[in-house]
Amino acid sequence: MPAQPIAQHIREAAIVHARLLDRLIAETEIEAEQAAGQFVRESLREWLGVLRAERQVYGLAATLLVTKVENAA
Repeated sequence: MPAQPIAQHIREAAIVHARLLDRLIAETEIEAEQAAGQFVRESLREWLGVLRAERQVYGLAATLLVTKVENAA
């Protein structure tokens, strides 16, 4: 089934969301590396899994519907 066209404003919002997720992932990775406590480190790693899964959704949508998404995770 072919992808349905997406309105420009929705595409633009998706690109912004993906870019923000990329930045949040990068900052969270730094925090996880610098965390002194094991619990904090594990908690941040689990959250990274959630963030990366969410980012993949934007990456898949971009492949189907958006011609360019910057900084794909």
